[in-house]
This record gives sequence, C-alpha cells and structure tokens, in this order.
Amino acid sequence: GGDAMRLYEMFMGPLEAVKPWQTQQIQGVVRFQNRVYNLATKFVAQSEESYTMGEETERLMHQTVKKVTGDVDTLSFNTAISAMMVFSNHLQGLEAVPAEPLTKLVLMLSPFAPHLCEE
Repeated sequence: GGDAMRLYEMFMGPLEAVKPWQTQQIQGVVRFQNRVYNLATKFVAQSEESYTMGEETERLMHQTVKKVTGDVDTLSFNTAISAMMVFSNHLQGLEAVPAEPLTKLVLMLSPFAPHLCEE
C-alpha cells in the first residue's frame, strides 16, 4: 500500500522532472517489494548454517551501497531504487541468502519502504 506508492513516486524519475502518472507501472515496484519480502522469508527459512557470500555478491553489495548513498545525497531517488532492484535480482538468483547482503539491502531500502523493512 503506502510503501508501494512511496517507492513508485520516487522511482518515476528525477524529483524536478514532470512525470506522467501510469498506474500500471506501480506493479513493477510491487514486484520489487515482493522480491525483497521473499528474500527475507527465504533467509528465515534457511537452516542455522552461516552462508558465505561469493566475490561477485560482495562486490555488487559494496557498489550498491556506494551508489545508493551517493544518490540519496543528491536526491536521485530513482537511480537509488534502481540499484537496489538490480541487487535484489542478484540475491534472488543465489541458492542461499547470506545475512550481510540481505541486511544491507533492508537498511538501504528502509527510508523508502519503512513498513516493509520493519517486517
């Protein structure tokens, strides 16, 4: 609900630009929210084993943190959300979700979707 609208409004484009409202595009951010929720559910359902992240995951995690931090500082929320979408797609393709990248994704996403990240 509220998180999807907030994400959609920030993902539409730069803050200063005039953007066309297209309600069918809200489904994209809803899919993103569902992907993040499913990643968290997958993590909770995993055994107590500690999974190490591969080099590619670690590199992408650090790139995403740097990109999102810079984009938030310059109010480029649309590209910050896009970077988190790319990172979540990568995590979704992993057999097991390591704790550190999932935690960082949730922390980066929390200002944009606080209700989802609270869960």
